[in-house]
Amino acid sequence: MIKTQYIKKDDKTIAVILDYKEYKRLKEIEEDKKDYYSALKIRNENKKWIKHEDLKKELGLK
Repeated sequence: MIKTQYIKKDDKTIAVILDYKEYKRLKEIEEDKKDYYSALKIRNENKKWIKHEDLKKELGLK
């Protein structure tokens, strides 16, 4: 694993070098967070909400 490195200019961090696996892990966390808030928004905007199991029954998938 590559040690995280900070690039500074005038004592201010301007860039970070980090391990690719760590970068991917952080991106997945960010995407999961976006998906979570998107689902909450959709749920709050819809007045009628049915359970996944009920939807499968209604569509004849179970």
